[in-house]
Amino acid sequence: MNKLWKQIAARVNALALRERFLLFICLIGLIGLGTDLLFIAPLRAQQKLLVAQLEQKSSSMDSQRAEINLEMLRRGRDRATELNAEIRKMKGDIDAIDREVAALSAPADSMSASAMMARIIKGNDKVTLVRIMQATPGAVAIASNAVVPPPRNVLDVTFAGGYADLTHYLAALEKALPQVRWGGLWLKADSTPAQVSVRLILPPGGK
Repeated sequence: MNKLWKQIAARVNALALRERFLLFICLIGLIGLGTDLLFIAPLRAQQKLLVAQLEQKSSSMDSQRAEINLEMLRRGRDRATELNAEIRKMKGDIDAIDREVAALSAPADSMSASAMMARIIKGNDKVTLVRIMQATPGAVAIASNAVVPPPRNVLDVTFAGGYADLTHYLAALEKALPQVRWGGLWLKADSTPAQVSVRLILPPGGK
């Protein structure tokens, strides 16, 4: 090995100064090229690959972020629509309750006969009116156990529905019409649905 280096050194020493300079430049070029091929080029390729991966991930994240924003916006609009519908329903319920309270709190003599009849035949989704007719002549027993002749404003009203629904409805009807006096009550439980007949005595002048 030393002999080889001595031979190379002897040949270099035999070269002229200009030839030595050119040889040195060539060696530097070869070393630079080898360094580029062995070290710099792989690093540059790896860098490009990493940059491409980062750009792809960034693009994917931007796309996902846009989809999330759109989904949140859509859900926000849907929730706002649901809330507005609930608010409108609540306002409607409150208005209906206010009307019921106003009707219940009205003076006993302020409700006309037509309003009383409308309230009696109104019913609800669980109780239906079967018939309404003027009471037949004869004595009428009222809630105070007094017996009076049946005037023209005595009505026999029959409702149909479930037993619990009828009970609740009659209680609500009695509460809503405090000026109406109640006579007899007859329950027909063998029919489907059950039927209950009540005798209602409207106040004088309620024609």
